Amino acid sequence: MRRILGALLLGALAGGLLVHLSHSRSLEQLHWEKEKLKVQLFETTERLSRMEAMWEEERKETVSSVKFIIQGEIESFARLELQRLAGEITSGLMGAAINELQPELVVALLQRRKLTVEKRDYLVDVNWVVIAPETTFNLDVSPAPEEVPGG
Repeated sequence: MRRILGALLLGALAGGLLVHLSHSRSLEQLHWEKEKLKVQLFETTERLSRMEAMWEEERKETVSSVKFIIQGEIESFARLELQRLAGEITSGLMGAAINELQPELVVALLQRRKLTVEKRDYLVDVNWVVIAPETTFNLDVSPAPEEVPGG
């Protein structure tokens, strides 16, 4: 009886040892994966914090310059003078927060505007606008049609 009980106890001990040895690798693997995930969580949290800070900075960006691309068959002097006039009209954009600008109003500053250079009228059409720290206007300029007096 003691032998049977001893063999049974020895068998249970050997079985427990085998189960422990077979599961110890997977437990160690799980422990390392847990530590690796902690490191990844820390790195991802840091990256998220940096991105949020960059996004916050980007939200506070302002217009620092305005550039004009003028298309149309006009003289080079008239082109320069039109750039100057358009710059005066859009000077209020300088320093404005980009995320607070309304695109429709920015386009409306120059859309279908009549500008006079050396007693000649030019009609300005806005093709597109890029609202960024360096805001860019693409303009189509053509001589304004003559108005009929009394018409």
